[in-house]
Amino acid sequence: MPSFKLIHKDKHYIGVLIGIIVPVILYVMIYLVLDLSGITMGLGTALSEKVQIMLVAVNAILMRQFLVKRNQERTGRGILLITFAMVIAHLIYYYT
Repeated sequence: MPSFKLIHKDKHYIGVLIGIIVPVILYVMIYLVLDLSGITMGLGTALSEKVQIMLVAVNAILMRQFLVKRNQERTGRGILLITFAMVIAHLIYYYT
């Protein structure tokens, strides 16, 4: 089984990378599943907004895992930074 040594480092940039990569991968997977199943022809505005809020929740769960369970504060803070940026971008895009 391969060891992901990069995840075990307690660095801010690791948290930023995790905070960006995980939501992007999940968003693409959800988009592909919905598109291939024919539920929507692309994500509508309301559905896209709900998916993005769900991805913020996923980042919050990841952040808690790194801050509390794994005791990697720098990595958790990197995820927190990206989560705040996602929330601010979401609010600006949908509510201004």
